[in-house]
Amino acid sequence: MQRTGLYYPYVHFRDPAWIKAAALYLPGVARVVPEGFHVSDPDHVRVLRDDLDFIQNIDPADAVEAASRHLLRLVDERGEEVRSRFGVHGTGGPDAMDVVNAEPSPPGTPAPVGNRERFFSPRGRPLAGLYPGEMSPELRDTLFGTGLAVRRVRNAVSHDAHHAWVGMDPALAWVYKCALTAELAGRTAFLPVTDQEAAHTAIDPWDAERMAAVLLGGAPAPVGTGDLAGRVGVLSVRCVLPARLAGVPAEKIVELRKKYEPEFFAYMDAIARTTADLREELAGIRSRQALDLYVRQAVHKDFEVELVKLREAMKGVGLQTITTSVSTTFDTPTSAALASGLFGTVGGTVAGSAAGIVAGVGATAVGILGGARRQRDAALAASPVSFLLRIERGLKPTTAVSRIGRALRRSVGASV
Repeated sequence: MQRTGLYYPYVHFRDPAWIKAAALYLPGVARVVPEGFHVSDPDHVRVLRDDLDFIQNIDPADAVEAASRHLLRLVDERGEEVRSRFGVHGTGGPDAMDVVNAEPSPPGTPAPVGNRERFFSPRGRPLAGLYPGEMSPELRDTLFGTGLAVRRVRNAVSHDAHHAWVGMDPALAWVYKCALTAELAGRTAFLPVTDQEAAHTAIDPWDAERMAAVLLGGAPAPVGTGDLAGRVGVLSVRCVLPARLAGVPAEKIVELRKKYEPEFFAYMDAIARTTADLREELAGIRSRQALDLYVRQAVHKDFEVELVKLREAMKGVGLQTITTSVSTTFDTPTSAALASGLFGTVGGTVAGSAAGIVAGVGATAVGILGGARRQRDAALAASPVSFLLRIERGLKPTTAVSRIGRALRRSVGASV
């Protein structure tokens, strides 16, 4: 079974192409929406949410206390080190209204430079924001009291005027969001997924020790195999996506999912099987680079090669083979015989003979097309990657010739 994705570290999806691709290999995506948070989705997200029921909001309340305890423990045990690197300094005092102008971002990555902030981290990084409902009251008070956060901050990044945000260093905010997502994933069996490239993810457990290692240096992040299903899904669907997926209407994604739902579920089962095999074989792996190599090899074998085989099976089932077969069937009468027959007819008899020939051609074509359709259906039903072929042909730009050809095949039930 392919698991529902759990999007992090934000509420609103940042990359239109990512969320559209996710709808082609995940059954659904949940996102963390604290109680009282105002969600404002663009049109393509609303289509996936409302027409496909692909996006669900989940309140993190059950996981907030556990995630907060991890950061509280880190501050209690290594507060001076954390403050020296990620403390928030400013000229406005703890109650000043100011601006969040950066996203949570992994340690070591550059944060965008804003021009409206008064508060900033010791390293000159602008503030990232967390919604107050994402942490316990005890953690909020501790962060305010130790200079690791400022209160009453509005968010200029997401153009949010509805909430008062907690302003923190972007790296500290990222690590806490990973911990919160991991806690929530452990309670729901959801699969953490993100459209952000990062070395430190919400996969596998987070605790005070891992927070310290990531923020202050120490042991590298564990390799882990908890996100294998997401990796397999991304790599397998990527080989058939158009170059400009962001511009593909979300309605097309919804149409593909609904029209070919059985094939979509068969594809998800194939992802689950590949993931299970990898997890069993690579349980003790320590190299992330080696893990990526094995995943790519498995995707090539289980999906790319199977897709090539399916494309080959589809050859000869379409209009080209049908046209060849029809012309071969009616190649028997010679031109002399046709001329002899025509000279022996007059008036309506000629018309009747022509009509009979056309009717015969049509009947034979329908029979051949019916056979082609049965061959096509059998090949698609036998392949675990038929949904990938649907994506490839359903989303790629079409020429006038290909549209006409597909219309002709549809008219007799032989299109793929």
